[in-house]
Amino acid sequence: MLAVAAYGMVLLVVSVAMRQASGRDVDVAHVVMGVSMAGMFVGHWAFGPSAVWELIFAALLVWFAARSVLSIRRFGLHLPHQAIHAAMSFAMLLMYVYPTGSSTGSMSMAGSSSGRLDPGLGLLLAMIFFASAIFTLASPNKGASHHGRHILLSVPPRPDPAARGPAGAALRSRTVEALVATPWLEDASHVVMAIGMGFMLILML
Repeated sequence: MLAVAAYGMVLLVVSVAMRQASGRDVDVAHVVMGVSMAGMFVGHWAFGPSAVWELIFAALLVWFAARSVLSIRRFGLHLPHQAIHAAMSFAMLLMYVYPTGSSTGSMSMAGSSSGRLDPGLGLLLAMIFFASAIFTLASPNKGASHHGRHILLSVPPRPDPAARGPAGAALRSRTVEALVATPWLEDASHVVMAIGMGFMLILML
């Protein structure tokens, strides 16, 4: 989970440096989800009041739900990639609202609510995340988990080692972007997050 969070932070830095806004909201979500999930698996790594985390994931839920609606209005009826991130944000919110079903870490910190996560809902979300991981691995459209199917991911040109000046610097920057923001690596981070979140939901049942 911390590796996914660290990779999301690297992607954020690269996207800002390259002025590439596509997928930036997913990177932000992966950073906060990775840090939060690490605290759930290892209790003494948890920090911060649960109310703050609840607010963060509620805001992410609203953001991705709104983005999903806008995507459907723009491209017609389809399953937007923002929907799975909205579901993940919803699951993270539930983990803090209903912490008593977990035997690990920071879930016990929430303590602000009573009750237990409905087993049917928890299992449904876990199966959705596992299905998303399988679909992402099987999909020929790499990078869609971050950017959606409607975004054409360009392949940067191979840099000329002899190139100098602004043109050479631009090519070298694009090479760094190609190494870090590789579509299959972005998909891998989504798969790890989906499996980890599904596993945590099962632990709460």
